[in-house]
Amino acid sequence: MNAPRMCQGCAQRPEAYQARGWCYQCKPGTKGRPLPCRRCGTSGDYWAAGLCRRCHRLAPQLPEACRDCLAWGATRTLRWLCAACVSWRHRHPGTGECISCHRDLTLNEHQACRLCWTQTHDQARAGLPRDVLAASRAGQQLSFANMGDPRNGYRPRPRRDYRRPTDQVRPPAPVSEREEPLAPEDLPAPGPDQLDLFERDPVTESARRFGFGDPPSNRFAAQLDHHALDHAARHGWSSRQTRRTRITLRVLQARHRIQAPPVSASQLLELRAYGLPTRLALTMLADHGLLLQDRPPPLHAWFARQLAGLPEPMASELRTWFDVLHRGSTTPPRSRPRHDVTIRTRTQWAMPTLRAWAAAGHRSLREITREDVLAVLPAEGSARVKLGVALRSIFTTLKGHRVLFLNPMARMRIGNLERRVPMPIDTEPIRAVFDSPDPATAAITGLIAVHGLRPREVCALLLVDILDSRVMLPDRTILLAPATQARLTAWLTYRHHRWPGSINPHFLIHTKSATTLEQVRVPWLTAKLGMSASSLRRDRILAEVHAGGDARRLCDFFGVTISTAEHYASTLNHPDLDDSPTDAPASSSNRSPR
Repeated sequence: MNAPRMCQGCAQRPEAYQARGWCYQCKPGTKGRPLPCRRCGTSGDYWAAGLCRRCHRLAPQLPEACRDCLAWGATRTLRWLCAACVSWRHRHPGTGECISCHRDLTLNEHQACRLCWTQTHDQARAGLPRDVLAASRAGQQLSFANMGDPRNGYRPRPRRDYRRPTDQVRPPAPVSEREEPLAPEDLPAPGPDQLDLFERDPVTESARRFGFGDPPSNRFAAQLDHHALDHAARHGWSSRQTRRTRITLRVLQARHRIQAPPVSASQLLELRAYGLPTRLALTMLADHGLLLQDRPPPLHAWFARQLAGLPEPMASELRTWFDVLHRGSTTPPRSRPRHDVTIRTRTQWAMPTLRAWAAAGHRSLREITREDVLAVLPAEGSARVKLGVALRSIFTTLKGHRVLFLNPMARMRIGNLERRVPMPIDTEPIRAVFDSPDPATAAITGLIAVHGLRPREVCALLLVDILDSRVMLPDRTILLAPATQARLTAWLTYRHHRWPGSINPHFLIHTKSATTLEQVRVPWLTAKLGMSASSLRRDRILAEVHAGGDARRLCDFFGVTISTAEHYASTLNHPDLDDSPTDAPASSSNRSPR
C-alpha cells in the first residue's frame, strides 16, 4: 500500500480519486459524500482506499482520548489505550461494571475502573481510607496520556536511601541552638519551579482577541510568520514592530480565510479599521512576491473627488481626458503617459473654471465656445498661462479622440510663464538650522545651503556616494567643506546608534524608511528645515552670484544650464537687491574640484 497524494486545496486529507488532486471536502462543484469505512463502518473521517483515518495504515497518528480512562493523547500504536491502561489490563484481567461510572471495563479488587480509582489518590496521600464513590461524587479529573515517559520531560523523584537508618537523619538545628550558621552547600536544595504545560505565544493570543479565530491553514501561517521574522532580522525591525506585523498577518488570514498566496493588498488595508499596522506587512509580502496589488492608484481616488458636483456629461468627458493622460494612447493621435504631478497640476488649474461653467448651466464641454474661454481667461500674467495650458490640454485631447466636435482653444495665444526673480532669505533661520542639535537637520542644511544640492539629489543620495570628503553625483563631484564634513559624520554616528540594524542604502533615513529600502521625500526635508528646501538652494545660488561667481562656475558647481545661470546673474543690477553679498553659513569660495 503506497502513501496517497495529499489534497492540493487543504493539504490535510488525501485526494479522493487518483490524479484528481482534490479530497472529498475540497472537490469543486460538489459536496462529496464518501462511502463509510469498509472496516469499522464510520463515515465521519474518511481518509483513502475505502478506510477512515483510524483504520488506514498510512494515515497520520492523530491523538484521541483513551478508551478506558479518557486521558487525551492515546494513539493507534496501543490500540487507542494509554500505557497506564495497558498495564492496568495486564494486572487486572477481570472485567465487569464499575461501581462508580457503571461502565463495562477492567476492574480491580475494589470493583473500580482505573479512571475512578485514580480519583482516590488524594485520599491515600492524606492517610484516609479510599472511597471510590465519595471521590467521584463531585466529578472526575481527566489527564494527559503517557506523561510519565522521560521523552515528555518527566523526571522521577529521587528515591530515599533505605540502606541508611532513618533515625540518623535529623533536620538541621535552629539558628539559636547552633554556634555557626550552615554553609551554603549544607542548606536543603530548593524544589523545582512550576513548569508551564503549554508555552505561551503572545502573538497567537493577541491575534485571537480580535475575534476571528485561528488561520485556516497552519502551514501557510507558519510560512508567513517565518518570512516576517526573516525580513525583520534583515531590515532591523524592532521587537515591537516585528510582533505587531506578525499579529497583523495572523488576523488577516483568520478574517479573510486565506489558505494560500497571493495575499490581496486591499484586504490587508481593511485591517486599519482595527488599529493594526499594515505598512511593514505590505513591504514584507511584496518583497517575497506574495502580494497581489489590487488597490487603485491614489491618483484615481483623488481625481474622482475632484469631479464631485460636476454634471455627468462633463464628468464623463473629463474621465476620458484623464485616462488618455494617465495611460497614454496607442491609437492616433498617439501619446505617452504623463507624470502624476502634471495631471494633478493641470486638474487643479482647470477645476475652478470647470465648476463655474457647471454652475452657469453648462452640462457638457461641447457647449463651451471660444467666447466662453475668452471670458474666463485672464488678460496676462502667469494666471493666463496656467489656465490656458490646462484648458488647451483638455480640449485638444478630447478633440483628437473625437469626443468634441470643435476645439475652442485652437489658434489662441496664451503666452509664457513669467520667470520670478530669486530673492534672498533671512540668514538667521539658516544659521539656526545649520547649528541645529538635530544631526539630520544640520546635515541637510550643509548639503543644500553650503554645497547647493537639489532637494531630490539629497533624497536620493546613497551612503557610497560620499567618499574621501567628496559627494559623487551623476553629473558632478563636489568637495565637502570641513564644517559640512563634521555634520555629516555626526549624522552617520547618530544613524548607527539609532538604527543599528537598518540596511537602507540611502544616506538620509527616518523612522519609517529605516525598516525599508525607500528614500526620504522632499516634504520631509522641508519639515526638518522649517523652510522650503528649494528656496534654500536658490538662496545659495544667489549668494554665489553676488560673491562674484561667473556663469561657467555656476553651471559646474550647481549643475544648472546656461540660461538658468544667466537668469541668476541678471539679479546683480536689480533695484530690490543690495549689491553686497548675502551672508551664508559657509564661504562662497567652495568650488567644484573639477
